Amino acid sequence: MYRESLPVALGILLISASLNSEPHMSDSSYVSIKKSEHTNRLIHSASPYLIAHADNPVDWYPWGEEALEKARVEDKPIFLSIGYATCHWCHVMEDESFEDEATAAILNEYFVSIKVDREERPDIDHIYGGFTVQLTGRSGWPTSLFLTPEMKPFYAGTYFPSTPRYGRPAFKQVLTELATRYREHKKQVIQFSQQAFESRLGIVNESIGQVTLNEQMFLNGASGLLRNIDRVNGGFNGRRKYPKPVQLSMLLRGFYKTGDSSYLKAVVHSVEAMARGAIHDHLGGGFHRYTIDPGWSQPHFEKMLYDNALLTCLLVDVYRITHDEKFRKLASHTLDFISREMTDSEGGFYSALDADSEGKEGWFYVWSNREIEDALGPDAPLFNQFYNVSARGRFDGKNALQITGESDRIMSQYNGDDFDEKMASARAKLFEARRKKIRPLTDDKILTSWNGLALSAFCRGFQITGENQYLQRAINNATFVEKKLFNDGRLTHSYRNGVHSSRQFVEDYAYYIRGLLDLYESDLSESHSRWLDFATSLAETALVLFMDTTGTIYLTEVEGYDLILRPKTEGDGVWPSPNSLLIESLFRLHRLTGAAKFYDAAECALMAVSGEMARNPTGMSTALEALDYFLSDKIEIVIVGVSSDMERMAQEVYDRFIPHKILAVSPKANELNPLFIGRQPKNNETVAYLCRNSVCLLPVSSAEDLRKQLDEL
Repeated sequence: MYRESLPVALGILLISASLNSEPHMSDSSYVSIKKSEHTNRLIHSASPYLIAHADNPVDWYPWGEEALEKARVEDKPIFLSIGYATCHWCHVMEDESFEDEATAAILNEYFVSIKVDREERPDIDHIYGGFTVQLTGRSGWPTSLFLTPEMKPFYAGTYFPSTPRYGRPAFKQVLTELATRYREHKKQVIQFSQQAFESRLGIVNESIGQVTLNEQMFLNGASGLLRNIDRVNGGFNGRRKYPKPVQLSMLLRGFYKTGDSSYLKAVVHSVEAMARGAIHDHLGGGFHRYTIDPGWSQPHFEKMLYDNALLTCLLVDVYRITHDEKFRKLASHTLDFISREMTDSEGGFYSALDADSEGKEGWFYVWSNREIEDALGPDAPLFNQFYNVSARGRFDGKNALQITGESDRIMSQYNGDDFDEKMASARAKLFEARRKKIRPLTDDKILTSWNGLALSAFCRGFQITGENQYLQRAINNATFVEKKLFNDGRLTHSYRNGVHSSRQFVEDYAYYIRGLLDLYESDLSESHSRWLDFATSLAETALVLFMDTTGTIYLTEVEGYDLILRPKTEGDGVWPSPNSLLIESLFRLHRLTGAAKFYDAAECALMAVSGEMARNPTGMSTALEALDYFLSDKIEIVIVGVSSDMERMAQEVYDRFIPHKILAVSPKANELNPLFIGRQPKNNETVAYLCRNSVCLLPVSSAEDLRKQLDEL
């Protein structure tokens, strides 16, 4: 029956059975199945995602030589399942299939099953996610692949249901068909997998060639992104809505460079739409991962550290341009959420909060009319009107809070300050009521890369708010990483409960170097040069580990490599390309330290991606920002002198959007940084030096005079 229901030709099977249309939110709730009494090898893992599958009846292996050797010796295909701890559809597939004894029996008999945490092993995720796109035209998690014992894929998909639905075959149906095909037509399967591998290898190693670096490449990318803006709902066009702060940040650079207000309007409209939408947690702060509708009203409820860190940086920049107080408050609200719910006692930041609680997606965040009435009493009707809470609801009779045009009409009927106070009081009461609910699980592993993004967010949040708690969070994090996650000249990727991962990834170095440079500009204490020293050390290591003589930057180090190809990432995803972020940081380091090796490496790496920037500018936002930094006027601001005066002068810089600047501040007259040579305090006064392209204005000794000079930039 299974063979008859699937196409006969393997190539056709690959295309038709791997349809990746995501099920609609209304079908997303599921009932948790009682855990079985099995224990597999994942019990020894540090990853929360792997540990969650340790009692599946599936005989799971972590990625490693033991599993690969078993596949080779027993001549069995590999079932590779890639996901992460807060992935809703990963939970669904576990409950439907991996907890099912009959499904497990097929997997255990005919396959070697390997489970991978995509966040712990971004190299495996990148390689096999690329194969999934190549074979199916789509990607997503869970990623489900079938490999030969030589690790080459011959079938790919994402979530497979337990029964045929969503235009997808049942998982047991897929397993039975593929087991039969591997056994009876192994030669054809291996031939197909080799063809798929060679095709992918050609894509990875494709040489586009280099082109002359020029400003038009940046303008093409910015204008291309602007054309894709959703003028009605904000964000970028598409059925689903992701925040995409990387691309929105590029539009802010477009505004700075061209003065065209349409860039700024697109970003402001997008940020406001997200802030008003249900993707924003109006009670606890922070943003959910995405919505399945264009209007930001039906969230996928997981909360990721990287989303909230990147959005905070975007909000800071929007505030610096507009000086609209609501953006500063929104940035603070987001940082307060990270501080409260995603911060470890040692100073690290956790990876994510799950979407699910009580067996249903989003149940912690949604409300019925009755629940709000019980919590708010007589204030409930107005609150429900303002936040669009209805008896019907969108989520099984419950509602995610959202502000719409109707909310504006209601607010207009009241005194603004009184209404704001009333809503703030109601939100506080409802937030306390939410504390009594069953919380979603926290993925408490600490990823150095995402911590680097959060480090930048707290530094920049401090810069526009003056809240010392944010600066202290940043210092605590950098101290924790320096002391706990940087050992023997190597930077840990993933850390949990005292257990360090062993792999080296460029994203950790790239994101954390950027964070340290932001901390160097934020921490004005006498010991702040340690952050520049740490960033310099990481950069030197990164160049050795990840960059070759052609300027190509790889995702992984070359030594000890055990995969079928060495991956590299040039374009942006949901977070910025680590390669490109490293390039811009190398340029910044050159200007801060005077070390020519950083400039030479950055220019070489930028040339290496020049062809891709010209060919695909809208997919290369971070690279184009590095290009813009390279080509644009170089702004240097050096401040030396008395602490309180330094802070006032630095604040003049913090409050402005100057993407091409470097800021160096020091109370020490003997600062080793070459920027301070010949630039010393005079007559015990704090002095600021502002230079453009090495041409300096007269030094000034007051914040007011520095403000005037900055206004002329």
